[in-house]
Amino acid sequence: MDLLLNPFYILSASPRDNKRRIMELADERSLLFDSSACMEARSNLTNPRKRLSAEVAWLPGIGPKRANELVSLIESSPVALLQVCSTENFSFRFSAETTAVHPSNSIKLSPIVRANLLAAGLLRLTGQNADDVAEWILELSLAFEDVEPNELSVVINEERIVSGFQEVSDLSAVESEIQERRRHFRQVIKSALDNLSPKELVKAVTVAVESATDNGEEHGPILIDDLIDSYEVEAQGFLDKEEGNIKALVEKLRAAVDAEWSDSSLAPMVNQLIQVVKNWDTVAQPIQVSTKSRGLDHDASHRVAGLVRGLAIHMFNEHGKLDFSQQLTNMLQEVFAEVGGVAERTAEDADALGEIAERRKLSRLLDPISDLCKAALENSEKQPTSADREAQKVMNTAPQLIANLSASKPGAEILKQGKDEIALTLMHCAVVYGNKTQKWKPCIVFLEEAFKYASSQEVKSRIQKNLNTVRDNERLYGDLTPISSAPSLHTINGIGTTMYGSTDHDSESGSYLSTYYFVILAIPIFPISRYRIIPTGNGYRFLGKAPLRTFDKWHIAISLGLIAWMIISMK
Repeated sequence: MDLLLNPFYILSASPRDNKRRIMELADERSLLFDSSACMEARSNLTNPRKRLSAEVAWLPGIGPKRANELVSLIESSPVALLQVCSTENFSFRFSAETTAVHPSNSIKLSPIVRANLLAAGLLRLTGQNADDVAEWILELSLAFEDVEPNELSVVINEERIVSGFQEVSDLSAVESEIQERRRHFRQVIKSALDNLSPKELVKAVTVAVESATDNGEEHGPILIDDLIDSYEVEAQGFLDKEEGNIKALVEKLRAAVDAEWSDSSLAPMVNQLIQVVKNWDTVAQPIQVSTKSRGLDHDASHRVAGLVRGLAIHMFNEHGKLDFSQQLTNMLQEVFAEVGGVAERTAEDADALGEIAERRKLSRLLDPISDLCKAALENSEKQPTSADREAQKVMNTAPQLIANLSASKPGAEILKQGKDEIALTLMHCAVVYGNKTQKWKPCIVFLEEAFKYASSQEVKSRIQKNLNTVRDNERLYGDLTPISSAPSLHTINGIGTTMYGSTDHDSESGSYLSTYYFVILAIPIFPISRYRIIPTGNGYRFLGKAPLRTFDKWHIAISLGLIAWMIISMK
């Protein structure tokens, strides 16, 4: 029952009027207005059961004068009516001249009064946008939510005592009439929304449910639940159709990426899918919020999100399409923020993809260093004797590359990673070159430089170990010439070659320098060469060839001179 079709309004009567006064008013009004309507109104107000419907649909507890003032606002000043009936302003007072709301000397409007006034105002609202309609719907829903059957019964019975009508003893009758009001309010809300464009309608419903539920965090008023239930029925056809389109686009994209289409070809398809999902979500949004507020799951949202998430995972895992996967995942985060399970999974996906993207970004910062080190390692393996040149190239280039990396502010870990890579490359070049050439002095330089770059303790330890070895090698082999094989130590009848003497002992290795002599009758005739050797019991381990001493050279000269003299003397 609309407020302006209420029997009390038709007869200009008050719930405090007795039966006689109602009959008088009916007769008076029938002279001016539709007599059948007036007689029907009289019948409704004098019949206790029908009267209850009119009372609940009217302004119970409000005196005749103020009731008239309130009703006049329905068409004359909807803004003022909304202000009067708002949740934050339960009370009112009108001046006789302006009907403006005054803060003093006011009275409190009961929830049913506010609800009936708001419904009548909303039904006649024209030229309003989505936000305005949403505000009216919210205020109506909040007002109805506060209606209490017991309190309403007390007010009605107080007025019936004054009017002389029998009091209402059956609370269930009041509860039944309240439910009738609920059905009426539901229809009023639908009518108001039907006056909006489809786009504005969706917006109005969305704003209303988000405001009523604190974006799904709290259970909203029952009229909001009714609104969403009705809205979902109306929107189901669109949602089902768009879900089918989304499924088709996902399948098409999956086939395209499997066929290794170019990114430029995939991009428009991804953008199209994102737009269709957002369109679907715009309509589904109020349903999602309401479902969340009730502690339920929205199955359709899970299905749609699952389709897109599956595609994003496939594009990354199978084809490495990180950018597209991130694009789809970020969209899912935005669109399904109200859908608990989906929001949690997509948040995890977004974090994982974000970490991968960050690692790739940082890896690109290391590319110049990696390229330099990779080339040095490859060239050193191909030509070990040129590893010293590769190491020198790294040493010459690395300072600028590290400076460039530092300038990009990559973070401590990435900077350490770059320095360690340079250090390990220099170490490898030193080891390869030293092992191949036995030239240890340059290796010491490379390793000392490598140690300066090393950041992690593990890398420092490896370099230090190699450096110690190379320094030992330089000490032992520094002035030695590598030999391919040990000299022959063999005598026949006291004639042959053997080792004589021991100098320059090294306690760590147990080695010493010894002279390789040609002997006759075990007498050293002249030295041939010197070697650093390590006794091995039955023989020697030859570490390398050392230069002859001055003494050895004089020995050779004297021996050759004697031999020459003997030959000349024999002639």
